[in-house]
Amino acid sequence: SIDKLPKEGNDTGTEVTLNNNNTSPTTTMCRQVYFWGGGKAGSTSLFFTLTRGPGGQGNPQNTGPFVREVGKEPCQGSAWKQWEALTKNTNLCRGGSDSNSFTHLLNGCPRETSAQYARKVMTLSDDPKFLMLIRDPVDRYVSFLNDEVRRGGSKMNIENTARNRFGMTLARQGAALKNLLSVIKDPKQILIIPMESISINADGVIDAIMDHVGGRRWKRNETEDVKMNVGSTDNYEYVTLSHNTTEILRNKLRQDVLLLESLVGKRFSWSSWARNDMNTTSGEEEAWLVTSPFG
Repeated sequence: SIDKLPKEGNDTGTEVTLNNNNTSPTTTMCRQVYFWGGGKAGSTSLFFTLTRGPGGQGNPQNTGPFVREVGKEPCQGSAWKQWEALTKNTNLCRGGSDSNSFTHLLNGCPRETSAQYARKVMTLSDDPKFLMLIRDPVDRYVSFLNDEVRRGGSKMNIENTARNRFGMTLARQGAALKNLLSVIKDPKQILIIPMESISINADGVIDAIMDHVGGRRWKRNETEDVKMNVGSTDNYEYVTLSHNTTEILRNKLRQDVLLLESLVGKRFSWSSWARNDMNTTSGEEEAWLVTSPFG
């Protein structure tokens, strides 16, 4: 469990393979890292921060260890085929610890959470690492519906759609984690990241990610706040749900939240509504930033 972050500067480094002259790193396979789900929980901002640095999509330089030129969502089809080719490319990553060496590939697919997908990942690596972003499932679901209207062009009535529980797979985070744990060898391959942790201490989360994946920390300016997709813009007024509809969704998702917490071994800051003590916060654990699940 990574409950308390290492002190700043405690760089774990990366394994270095020397050539015959013992002077520089040789080429090697990139280490693979995957988002597990992640949609509507800050995955886009986190992906571009990790692969392009604090400037995100507009940053011309990446001083971190993740290969930059990788599409964010190689989930299926031809995009997955391209991803497979990248994982087998020995020219992308040098395996060294110097600031100009890439060592890792990051697959930012935000949707896939099935055991079948996990098995497909395991055919490409014996020890992939996973980053699982967690968010209050009702908020996550509402964000998804708003995005379908704002960017997807849907004409749906969000309140009515929510009552019918269309497209709720993304919100079932307990089931998603259970699927992954049923396939991988070790729960410590997974890093659980509450979305609110990125807002509280984004740089601490990123350092914890690098320690989790076995990559070197890199110097960067203070990381920009993650974009939570919860507010109105000049062109769109974000829709929230009525109290009654919110309670309908909470009742539907309550058992999944309890499953999630049982697998993680910790409670979340928003999850009191899922338990019988929903009107109190007594017995809550102290705040935590990231962790690995119990399994």
